[in-house]
Amino acid sequence: MPFSDATRSQAYARAGGRCECEMSVCGHRGRCNNYLGGNWHAHHRTSELAGGSNTLSNCLAMCIPCHENTRSYGRS
Repeated sequence: MPFSDATRSQAYARAGGRCECEMSVCGHRGRCNNYLGGNWHAHHRTSELAGGSNTLSNCLAMCIPCHENTRSYGRS
């Protein structure tokens, strides 16, 4: 099940409209901070398959290039 619109809105607001990715595989140091604009993905910190919830605490606002670098991209 995907994140609700309310959770997505809260994640975007918490992130200040910037990518929250901190993965070193993406090539940035620390947080990515790319502007998200209207084209971004909500990422599960812990995947649903691994028991992750659809709550704000499990949601990261990510730019699409960073989200595509996650191990779980394209999986539920």
